[in-house]
Amino acid sequence: MNESSGFSEESLRKIAAQKVSFRFSVKIHIAIFIVVNILLFIVNIFFTPGLYWFFFPLFSWLIGVSMHTLSYILYARGVYPMAKRGVIYHLVSYTFVMLFLFIINFVTLSGFYWVIFPAIFWGTAVILHIIIYIQYYSKKAEKSGKHKSRKERAIEKELEKMRKKKREKNSG
Repeated sequence: MNESSGFSEESLRKIAAQKVSFRFSVKIHIAIFIVVNILLFIVNIFFTPGLYWFFFPLFSWLIGVSMHTLSYILYARGVYPMAKRGVIYHLVSYTFVMLFLFIINFVTLSGFYWVIFPAIFWGTAVILHIIIYIQYYSKKAEKSGKHKSRKERAIEKELEKMRKKKREKNSG
């Protein structure tokens, strides 16, 4: 057993193998993304000059590549709390989708900025998600000196209620 991490050598090997496989799949995805989009650009230039449609598959696929890469980075860095992952996914997907929508808006209706509406409404949701995450999961020091999040403190409080009920039931 590995003393510093509490994982056995076999567990560490399995985690390392998963990281290597995941990293390899991300590299393959990025390589295919680059090759296919170069080919789409060439097809676009030679067969439909003046009509630049290759941006649409490029940026829509970029969203998928960015999320795949982000998933690997979060896994490799050990970001396990799902709430934290949720905030990060929300922020990154907002950024890339809004980039794509701004490009679509510019190419299709550059005089009418309809993209402002999803940017404002989804942006508000992202900000609320971040605020809720900070309020609910940020850790505060207790009298004992330990840092616990609001969620952890609520769990402890609920456990104490359950213990109290159990004591009352056993004594009565």
